[in-house]
Amino acid sequence: MVEKSVPPSSEPQGILLSQTNEGSPPLSHSLLSPSDHIFGRWRPNPLALLLGHLALMVPVFLAIDWYTPPLYMLIGYLVIRWSTGLSLKKLLRIVAPLSFLSVGLFLMNVLFPAEGVNGLHRGIAVFLRSLSLITLSSSYILAVHPYDLIRSLMQQWHLSYRWGYALFAGWNSIPLIRRDLELIQKAQDIRLAGQPARHRRQRLLRVPITLLSGVILHGERLSLSMAARGLENCQKRTFIREIPWTGRDWLYIILMGAGSFGLWYILIRSGLFRFELG
Repeated sequence: MVEKSVPPSSEPQGILLSQTNEGSPPLSHSLLSPSDHIFGRWRPNPLALLLGHLALMVPVFLAIDWYTPPLYMLIGYLVIRWSTGLSLKKLLRIVAPLSFLSVGLFLMNVLFPAEGVNGLHRGIAVFLRSLSLITLSSSYILAVHPYDLIRSLMQQWHLSYRWGYALFAGWNSIPLIRRDLELIQKAQDIRLAGQPARHRRQRLLRVPITLLSGVILHGERLSLSMAARGLENCQKRTFIREIPWTGRDWLYIILMGAGSFGLWYILIRSGLFRFELG
């Protein structure tokens, strides 16, 4: 039984030309399946989660103290854990490698402090701020399925269908490019077997050219497919999968904004918050 009459179908399967569909993305970007309700609870709209996380990131971005960043980082994780079920272990797999950037900023401030500045004190503050921003942004990226975010942008914020389906197509091109690269590398290994290392290095330099030609051909097929679907002139499309925006999403944004800026006000009044952009 057909769920809706789609004029034509607005889902990305026909665009991708990769024998994939939106329900089974070829590359598992999100650790959570799309449009799930975690533990039977309501799950915020991806855009509501985005706005809530931005409300948490603003005070962190402006802070240069030891208290604001870790406090907001903890609140951000607890909120994302409650709303999406993202585990700490999965988050640490992404944050741990990226934290080397924070360590580098810390060492730069300690080894090369500005004149009249306590390098250690400032280095710790910069480390905490960068680590908190990395954690907050990574938790959102891991908790939200990219397809749901794109659908929500088109359905709620009226993102152009041309841009939306280009994002669908681009995302699904990633595993195809990876597959082509593996095939090229295997073919090169067979052809260059037994040859001197100098010849192998010269031929390996041709891999990017071969890969780029395949990407261009794939892009041409995608363009023809998108044009055949009438994305240039279509004004209104229907969706098989709706990403609803409810009153709970408004309530979530209001509570997150009020809580974030209320806590910020308390930190400022107590003298714990220090402002600095650099």
